[in-house]
Amino acid sequence: MNDGVVLINVSHGGLYNEDALYEGLKSGKIGFLGIDTFLNEPATADKLLEFDNVTATPHIKSATKEVQINISKQSTKQAVLAARNISYLNPVNLPLDTTSLPSFVKPFIELTQKISSLGIQANSGSLRAVQLSAEGEISEYLNFLMPLALTGVMKQSLGDQVNYQNAEEIANENAITFDYTSKANSSAYKNKLTVTITTTNATTKVDGTIFADNIARIVSINDIMLDIIPSGKMLIFQNSDVPGVIADISKTLSSNNINIADFRLGRDGKGNALAVVIVDQRISKSLLATINDLDTCIWAQFVEI
Repeated sequence: MNDGVVLINVSHGGLYNEDALYEGLKSGKIGFLGIDTFLNEPATADKLLEFDNVTATPHIKSATKEVQINISKQSTKQAVLAARNISYLNPVNLPLDTTSLPSFVKPFIELTQKISSLGIQANSGSLRAVQLSAEGEISEYLNFLMPLALTGVMKQSLGDQVNYQNAEEIANENAITFDYTSKANSSAYKNKLTVTITTTNATTKVDGTIFADNIARIVSINDIMLDIIPSGKMLIFQNSDVPGVIADISKTLSSNNINIADFRLGRDGKGNALAVVIVDQRISKSLLATINDLDTCIWAQFVEI
């Protein structure tokens, strides 16, 4: 066996001789060990955990054929979502328990992450605070949704190392404040969720809701009303409410071979407007800089959710 070999055991405890693994790690024969099941569990004090090149993950035993089938189905679905770059909820093999949730809450799981992701991508500063608020019955589940909001925000910089289980801990470690609050229903929506993200540069506010048949929508950004499907590649563009804005954006995108799939424009009645342009291609940093230099542009950001 070559030096620096990589060994992974996600089958059952005792498949590898753990004393031999220890000696191999100590000598350098084993370069990396990934293991999620030990001979004796829980393995909180196992000697293999002494090494920095060992990754151990929580193990949930599937003792019956039926449980094995169900876990296989869940894992496959999550793998497909991950491959499609769609938010997936189950870190490692520790599922998020949604069995006790009312059916109307479940679509808000994905929506919470998506509006949080959009909010931080639309804001160019360093993260300082995340606030989650809600109107309607969904406000009773804010304590459940708060870690999901943090996950949606922090995944942009930390990737898969942040998940539902550790999001609040990571936020605390990075001096990111977070809280949630319920509000009286003051809108036309039965349930509305709002994430407010504060950075060193600005504050971004995104509202979302779930309509009948579990249809998710972003309904406002920075208090400017819109109607957006929370999915895909988007150019978010704030401007003064003057003629020529749509023409400027369209010309700039088309001249750079960016196809516009949809164009949504909202106005606040105070001279400000915000456009969300759904595009088929990613917008490069250089093109985004060109857009920000347009006379009609206050700020612009490329977002992908």
